[in-house]
Amino acid sequence: MGVSGRRTLFGLVPALTMLGTNLGFAADLAYGEYLASECFSCHHAAVKDGAIPALVGLPAQDLVNSLHDYRTGRRGNPVMQNVARSLDNAQIEALAAYFASLEIGEPRL
Repeated sequence: MGVSGRRTLFGLVPALTMLGTNLGFAADLAYGEYLASECFSCHHAAVKDGAIPALVGLPAQDLVNSLHDYRTGRRGNPVMQNVARSLDNAQIEALAAYFASLEIGEPRL
């Protein structure tokens, strides 16, 4: 490879790194959306007050903390404990990113 070929290759590395980061975030949101289909069966977007809260627009860290608390038993809802124990950290983070990305009042299932 000539000098100009190496310059082109090295010039692409930062661009590809940034693109990969953006694609990773998009993939997390898409994965979160896929996982959320089960959440919406109980956590309807239209729920405002009640025993089962809406998750739309919830700050990501709040959902991460809640799911970790359910998974470790610090929060005591048997259904949510089972759900949280079935999720790994990447799935929890993808769900949190997805729900945080939604606007309150945005139509969902």
